[in-house]
Amino acid sequence: MALKLPKIIDKKDINKLLAKINLNCPTGVRNYAIMMAMCRGGLRVSEVCNLAVQDIDLENGLLYLQQAKGDKDRYTVLDNTAIEAFQKWLVLRPDSKYFFSTLKGGILNQRYIREVCYTLSKKAGVYIQDGDVQKPVHPHTLRHSFATRALNDVGMNIREVQTMLGHSSLSSTMIYTHVQPKELAEKYRQKSK
Repeated sequence: MALKLPKIIDKKDINKLLAKINLNCPTGVRNYAIMMAMCRGGLRVSEVCNLAVQDIDLENGLLYLQQAKGDKDRYTVLDNTAIEAFQKWLVLRPDSKYFFSTLKGGILNQRYIREVCYTLSKKAGVYIQDGDVQKPVHPHTLRHSFATRALNDVGMNIREVQTMLGHSSLSSTMIYTHVQPKELAEKYRQKSK
């Protein structure tokens, strides 16, 4: 069976997606924070929907994810940009047991978050290439991008990324250690002079 590398987008493309969110309305502020949770915290869509208020520690930039995939609990981190986005939503959000709720306090539908992601992808003109097909960015692309960035740009080790993603097997996390083609090309050009 051939190894299929995860599809990722770079920081520039993530910023293009984020720039298409209308921050002048409460749903835009919420959706921006949701995108931050996925691309800067590595959350799955189901984890975004189920995130409880008491599981967020913005002072320390920590999210406690209870009974995530495989009924496992874990912590993940947020950077300062994500913390700021969470704080802005915190001011506007209705009373609800869910941090990311509807404006009436109900649980968000996973399909809604996927549609937000697809819509932003199309508006920003940011797509992933899957074979010979161009597809809109989906939420898991943001999780893949987070993991790859944590390893390659932030300098976290494979065990730290495994912990943040909640993988029980290190082999699941190893997929993110793939060499970036741009880095490989640059290294080859420098060595072949």
